[in-house]
Amino acid sequence: MKRALLAFSLLLCMCAGCRHDDWVVAETHNKKLFASEVSALIPSGLNTQDSIDLAHKIIEDWITEQIILYEADKALSIKEKVFDSEITEYRKTLLKQRYFEHLTADASKFQVSDEEVRTAIRQMKVNLVPDKEIVKINYVKLPKGSPLLAELRGLLFDESRRQESKDSIALICGDSVEYFINDDQWLFWDDIQLETNIELNKSQHDFPLTYETSSGENSYLVVILDYKSSLSGEESDDYRESVRTMLIQQKKKDYIDKKIKELYQQADKKGKINR
Repeated sequence: MKRALLAFSLLLCMCAGCRHDDWVVAETHNKKLFASEVSALIPSGLNTQDSIDLAHKIIEDWITEQIILYEADKALSIKEKVFDSEITEYRKTLLKQRYFEHLTADASKFQVSDEEVRTAIRQMKVNLVPDKEIVKINYVKLPKGSPLLAELRGLLFDESRRQESKDSIALICGDSVEYFINDDQWLFWDDIQLETNIELNKSQHDFPLTYETSSGENSYLVVILDYKSSLSGEESDDYRESVRTMLIQQKKKDYIDKKIKELYQQADKKGKINR
């Protein structure tokens, strides 16, 4: 009852925008979690029960994290808690990454024509994608008896809710549950079948198809969105687009490498480099 009342209050907070009279919904080790922080993480469009369940999970995850951080702070020495060098290196990596993204922000510089794609495929001379059955799916893998099973089943197996609830599915699964909710990517059916042990009715074309099965210590919720009996690499749109993406990335890399060489030469010419 307390959980439901709390989540209901959070829903009111979401509607009101929590501009005033924000309140603490959880507290541990002198850290406080406010209703506005929780409501900001709950996607709009969820029904009341899903919002209640998600709010409860967010709060419990926050409490767990604070407990771990508190215990880590106590257990680790001052030296172990100094991350200056790691932060410096991480900042350097981020700066370089952001600079490279800045250099390649103009997509028009790296366009790849259909003829370039065809030429690249001919030069490869090897069909990189064999003829294999492929599927587009959403699935969730979680331990048998998980309390999340019913909630995720309700979201995945209802097509309208599945489409509207991708963010909440990701939040519910978090880092502790394996899941895949990309509607656009083709996967090899052999790989899916090997783990889930599902027998697909290949004469069935009324997609999406839903399956719930167990294997070992795990349960699987699977939604098959589409199916193809085979995929010939050079004839497939997916293969051509993967080659196009590869060529675009290569163009960006060549451009960055050329820019770095130019910058080095300029700095050397201006006497900015001492050897």
